[in-house]
Amino acid sequence: MKLALLSIYLVFAMASKDTPQSQVGDFTRSPYEHIINEVDQPFLVKSIRGFITLPKGDERPISGVLIEIQGPDADRKIRRCKTDERGRFKIGGVPVGTYRFKATLSGLQSVMGTIVVSKKAIRTNEIKIAMSVGV
Repeated sequence: MKLALLSIYLVFAMASKDTPQSQVGDFTRSPYEHIINEVDQPFLVKSIRGFITLPKGDERPISGVLIEIQGPDADRKIRRCKTDERGRFKIGGVPVGTYRFKATLSGLQSVMGTIVVSKKAIRTNEIKIAMSVGV
């Protein structure tokens, strides 16, 4: 198989643990947010870009999701964007380091986790997040 045809995605599988609301920190809270799912494994990427869909079986893209990252490391700066009509997002100009992230949209369960931006990451790696319906 040609390497050019290969596309590597970091796939989010629903985590089994919920993040307590008190651990949301400086991230935006949805007024109806009750469930926050935590991604167990960090995403390893060269840049902050990816897409958000409904869970496996449906996998329709979700537009209007607020994506926020905080970091790098202990830096409390928050950068944000929203997904487009294809569920895609990108936050440019993000330096190498470790970031916390949160994906939020009213009517969906929020998702939090860690993103590691590294020069050693595979260039084609993207962040893929599946958000479940429910508040």
